[in-house]
Amino acid sequence: MTMREQLLKNYYALVERLIRPLIRSSFSPNAVSLVSLVASLAACILYARGTFFWGGIVLLLSGFLDTVDGTIARITKRSTRFGALLDSTLDRYADFFVFVGLLIFYRYHWMFFIITLGILGSFMVSYVKARAESLGTTGVVGLMQRPERVLLIVAGSLLTLPASWYDPRHEDVPLVAVLCLLSILTNITALHRLLAAKQVLSQQEKEGVRGNR
Repeated sequence: MTMREQLLKNYYALVERLIRPLIRSSFSPNAVSLVSLVASLAACILYARGTFFWGGIVLLLSGFLDTVDGTIARITKRSTRFGALLDSTLDRYADFFVFVGLLIFYRYHWMFFIITLGILGSFMVSYVKARAESLGTTGVVGLMQRPERVLLIVAGSLLTLPASWYDPRHEDVPLVAVLCLLSILTNITALHRLLAAKQVLSQQEKEGVRGNR
């Protein structure tokens, strides 16, 4: 088990301990997923207005709710394949909302192109994984999966507050730095996944050829 997997396991275990006493059988995991999406839309509006700190707070709430829905599904034994599909679909919409808010704010700035590159990388990270798994590969490689992307944007957003104390004119410097880093790392992760999938698929094809001899 990798360090990332261990951290996620510990995090989900903590979330389950915190919310288990509050859960009722009537709670719908899908409803929580939708609330998480609404929170992402609220973050979009805050980012579009340049309210980065509060945008980060709301995005953090959205990310937390995104982990709660799966926990509720497990606790109440209401996990379904459609629920998993819905959760993944809403995650893509949530990612898009956040990036749109940032694009609106930076629409006349060179950061517009950096954010566009970040959108491409973020969606390719998810697409390459999904497509590779549909072709029979297993395992996830690369750093910039959705939790890392959300936490990185949240960190950059929250750091705009202390940055504003130092120089209000450049309060967005931490967020700009994070978005530049995100645009690079997401595309590297997508390429990493593509090459890893190529290796696995090539090996499977070789084994298939040997098996047919």
